[in-house]
Amino acid sequence: DAYNPVPGVMEGVPSSRNYEGGFATKLMAKDLNLAKSSAEEVGVKCPLTFEAQDIYSGLCKDGHESKDFSCVFRHYYSGIDEHKGK
Repeated sequence: DAYNPVPGVMEGVPSSRNYEGGFATKLMAKDLNLAKSSAEEVGVKCPLTFEAQDIYSGLCKDGHESKDFSCVFRHYYSGIDEHKGK
């Protein structure tokens, strides 16, 4: 399946519907919590998993728990191309 988190790029995906539908942010946070707990239990270092878990937990606290998990895109990208300054 093809997918793009940028609004307006593809039709029929959550990003084209204000991130409605799709895989809920709260479910991504739950899965990341399970991964973090499992990693801690066996002593595995997973810094990117832990960071992602913090990000998705924050999105849930900010009221985006029902939005598609790709809504994280709009929280980290302002629309300015950082490489071109546009």
